[in-house]
Amino acid sequence: MLALRRAHLATRERARTLEVEIAEATAQIHDREQETVTRLARAAEFRDPETGAHILRMAHYSALIARQMGHGEAYADRLLHAAPMHDVGKLGIPDHILMKPGRLTRDEFEQMKRHPLIGHDILKDSTSPVIQTAATIALTHHEKYDGTGYPHGTAGEAIPLEGRIVAVADVFDALTSARPYKPAWPVDDATAFLRDGRGQHFDPNCVDALLAQWDTVLDIRRRFQDQEPTAL
Repeated sequence: MLALRRAHLATRERARTLEVEIAEATAQIHDREQETVTRLARAAEFRDPETGAHILRMAHYSALIARQMGHGEAYADRLLHAAPMHDVGKLGIPDHILMKPGRLTRDEFEQMKRHPLIGHDILKDSTSPVIQTAATIALTHHEKYDGTGYPHGTAGEAIPLEGRIVAVADVFDALTSARPYKPAWPVDDATAFLRDGRGQHFDPNCVDALLAQWDTVLDIRRRFQDQEPTAL
């Protein structure tokens, strides 16, 4: 009986040890995955006039919208880490278009509209939930709620939720940020644009969720200014 008891205790201890080892290995895999995600996002930054602070702000806005809409912390965290890769497809857009300081011609804009498809091709077929989410975001964040967006003209709730959320977060921050081709919009003008676009450009629920957490939105704007990229 004593031998059986010792064997039982040894088995339990080994199980605990294995549980700790598995948790550590899982954490290491997550860290490596997140490093890959961050490096992909930064690679896109080097070829894009948008700043590292932009991708941080829009990622935090995306997570904020998800939480306000009642989705769990795991989903919000996945959006936080996937959203920065929304424009990774711009790696495939020629520099003379991507860096152009003025308005694009019709032909140039048609080439620019390929970046969601390019981004999806880069990210698709991953076994990582974060990169799977990023692939969906890359493909769908330029779709519009009324079906007039690109690349596929998908409408309403047929657009994946993460694409609808990131569309609001990305446009709001892009409007309120200075770019080589435009000054930053006043915050009030940008919020009016979101409200006017409810049900047309944007999912109304996503717009309402962002505006319902206005103090947090302003805090995110203060925390992530246009300077050197900061870790998520």
